[in-house]
Amino acid sequence: MDVKTVRLNQNWATLGSLQHRQHEHFQQLRPEEVWSHLKEDNDLALVILYNRFIDDLYHYGERITHDKELIKDCIHDIFIDLWRSRKKLPEVTSPKLYLYKALKRSIIKKLERSRKMFVENNISEGHDIEIVLSYESQLINTQISQQQKRRLLNSLNSLPKKQKEAITLKFLDGFSYQEVAEILSISVRSTYNLIYRALELLKDRLIKLVSLLLIHIFS
Repeated sequence: MDVKTVRLNQNWATLGSLQHRQHEHFQQLRPEEVWSHLKEDNDLALVILYNRFIDDLYHYGERITHDKELIKDCIHDIFIDLWRSRKKLPEVTSPKLYLYKALKRSIIKKLERSRKMFVENNISEGHDIEIVLSYESQLINTQISQQQKRRLLNSLNSLPKKQKEAITLKFLDGFSYQEVAEILSISVRSTYNLIYRALELLKDRLIKLVSLLLIHIFS
């Protein structure tokens, strides 16, 4: 091996080590800090955001449509658009909120184009969601039987669509009332009312399971 080859290998090793350290550093940053690096042309920031939110985004997409390929396409498009428009991205306090809103818009637009849903003016009234729990979901890890979980899911999915969407965004996705209001394009007061009414309905149907769920979430 000649001297030039040795130097080249040393340079690649140094570069790889630097990239590894940078990756570890980014992993420890808050999402909004990673977002700032994305705005500064750092492609590693895009990878970190993708890896951090891909599962949450996919499971959220499953609540809107059963078309898995459409969900994947929409998520792909969102991150392509993020990189293309990185210089113009707004400052955000919650990249997760930004991505959820972007995914919802993207899925609805694609569903409209394929004539699977009403025109945009009817979407807020016409589209429904179905609650699908991932294996990582908090509910999966609670100490309740499979039969009880099915009963809880059936009760959740029987809620009026707006209540269902509000309660899942709040308790399954961990958004604040303000953030839920932004995703649903309603006031914070309306969000409180939706979630309160949803919990009241669930309490009437499954008082024991709801109590267990709330204890688990807030413990």
